[in-house]
Amino acid sequence: MTGDRILDHALATRVTSAAEAAAQIDPGETVALSGFAGAGRPKAVPEALGEVREWPEDVDVRHSRVGQHAVSGFYGALDVAVVEVAAILPNGLLVPGSSVGNNQTWLDLAEQVILEVNSRHPRGFEGFHDIHHGSRLPPLRAPIQLTTPMQRIGDPYLLVDPAKVVAVVETALPDPGLPPNPIGEIELAMAELVVDFLRHEVRHDRLHRSLLPLHTGAGPVADAVLAGLQKAEFEHLTAYTDTIWDGLLDLLDSGKLIGVSATAFGLSEAGTRRFGGDVHHYKGRVLLRPQEISNHPEVIRRLGLIAIDPMEQADIHGNVNAVGSSGDFASNAHLNFFVAPSTAEQGTVSRIVPFVSRVDHTAHDVQVVVTEQGVADLRGLSPAARARRIIDRCAHPDFREQLTEAAESARLSR
Repeated sequence: MTGDRILDHALATRVTSAAEAAAQIDPGETVALSGFAGAGRPKAVPEALGEVREWPEDVDVRHSRVGQHAVSGFYGALDVAVVEVAAILPNGLLVPGSSVGNNQTWLDLAEQVILEVNSRHPRGFEGFHDIHHGSRLPPLRAPIQLTTPMQRIGDPYLLVDPAKVVAVVETALPDPGLPPNPIGEIELAMAELVVDFLRHEVRHDRLHRSLLPLHTGAGPVADAVLAGLQKAEFEHLTAYTDTIWDGLLDLLDSGKLIGVSATAFGLSEAGTRRFGGDVHHYKGRVLLRPQEISNHPEVIRRLGLIAIDPMEQADIHGNVNAVGSSGDFASNAHLNFFVAPSTAEQGTVSRIVPFVSRVDHTAHDVQVVVTEQGVADLRGLSPAARARRIIDRCAHPDFREQLTEAAESARLSR
């Protein structure tokens, strides 16, 4: 593989086995691994290590802030970065693979770097990436000059100081393909409600017929929404998100979606084969950026996204418990939806509750809640009106009386 993928002569002399590369990491050293949600994560060196303290470890922070916090020293020093790439060019430039994430930050901060060059990534990946190198820390931060989803503001390559590269490991291992989400009648019903709401916004001149750039989170409801958009009348759609799912690939193939910007792929095995089998077909229509940019609040606010994210719970006050990267997108989007079935555990537990167990999004940021029961448009409503609408339109009938009593009790206790 060296002749095809490792074209820098100096770095080609550092090709070694995964075990020999792992042996250069001392016990107790902190290690940052490339990748985002599994895509582009190094495979061979972490396995050879057996046990690795990933850096930062179990940090619960908005994805857009991890890089800035690391550069600011919030997580301590970084000893080693293990970064997967698709190729090393003759001048030492790195062609990224299936994700960008915080890879450039790790390359900049680490004392030592180990590169995994993975030939399972299409060699045609070169040119699919836009690596922004202009971020600065306060008080020197400058505006992010990005005004359209597919605009380039950086370079196609990752940069590394060759003197820091202590090993190069050749691999040919696939990313873990995500299993397709099962889409049932409930998910289809919620998707139709979301699409109808978008139609309503267009009729009232609050959205254009090409909508606004889309962000969709993980899960069957989001997949169903993307499938619904493929059949809907909207044209010339764009997406500005963090992960490219199979449904976004379907929209690209159908011609409905003209471009998608993200930080990583989150494809199934079939989706990965489809993309890799015709990679040049997607060039110019798929752009991968650092997660600091893909999830940047300033950019999301400027572009005016439509964010559609799954939720675990919503309470009668409008607070939402949601997972994933919704925090970066929903609170800064022009229009946000939180979607979930009205019940869990085979209908025995309500997802609409008096108080969410964890507040990921306060009521101030939550605009539209959707379950298979209906849509609660919360924009411009008082707390009491929000509670009535959520109960009446989103809660399962079996739980509405109990929730109404909770809402009344909360009103009287104020």
